[in-house]
Amino acid sequence: MSTKDSDAVAQGAIFKVIPPPKPTAWQRFKKQPFLFIARKLYEWRRITPFEPSNKPVSVVCVSNTYYQHPEIPKGDVLIHAGDLSPDGSRAHFQRTLDWLNEQPHSIKIVVAGMTDQLMDRHRDAGRCWDREDRDKIDWGDIIYLENSGITLLAPNGKRLRIWGSPCSPIREKKLGFQYPRDKSFWKGKIPETVDILITHTPPYGHLDSSTGCYHLLHELWENPPRLHVFGRARENYGTEVLQYDKLQASVEFMIGRDEGLKELWQVIKGFVLSWVCPATGRRTLLVNACITGGFWDMTRRGPIKVVI
Repeated sequence: MSTKDSDAVAQGAIFKVIPPPKPTAWQRFKKQPFLFIARKLYEWRRITPFEPSNKPVSVVCVSNTYYQHPEIPKGDVLIHAGDLSPDGSRAHFQRTLDWLNEQPHSIKIVVAGMTDQLMDRHRDAGRCWDREDRDKIDWGDIIYLENSGITLLAPNGKRLRIWGSPCSPIREKKLGFQYPRDKSFWKGKIPETVDILITHTPPYGHLDSSTGCYHLLHELWENPPRLHVFGRARENYGTEVLQYDKLQASVEFMIGRDEGLKELWQVIKGFVLSWVCPATGRRTLLVNACITGGFWDMTRRGPIKVVI
């Protein structure tokens, strides 16, 4: 390093972080051709519309805000799916809670995330928080869920059964609310009759960059909620509908495996069936509400508003 470069670093020069380019469709096809085709068929599948509710409720979803406070659209319910703070400090965590409390929504619900270490009672004090900080938090009218649920009445009188958890498969030991990826953490935890499920982790294979939890996905198949809100996987902001049909099962089987034509043929059959015999069972609307961009895209996004 030259003397000039050393001086620039010493003076605290600011460097712009440039994210790597997102892989092109051709690059993704070359890497996993069968899975690429399977995912494309899944995107083109026929989606059965949800039955309209006689008491519609609007839900605004955010996650992974850290220190960002975007404009929040009006709605009945406001949900934050974790990572309220960038460093686990009470100051940043409280600042986000204060911002949420300023919103006019009659129901506000929060679960913590991996960077909200101060809320994890299984962890000792860290660089940015003490164990006592958890008891000093001012929640206002926010409902905090930690592997727990609540039944509430929306402003229009509709009953909402909501369950939330901050836990995710382990990524870094220093982060909070983590469990071993091979552990069946969710078994027996989520009630059978849930309208809204809030978790920090995505289900595996859906809006997750393969960082989600397979065991959570299994629980969705067993007991589908109407709405599932989550965060963590920042590159996968958006929505998706699960229909729990043969096509979905076939694509999920291929994800994370080195599969070939035999498995792709099952996907093709499932795709045809999705058009000939549309799904009629329960469906789940997935919302990845990460407003902070990820590895390939650092842009800031807005909250996602849905109606259930």
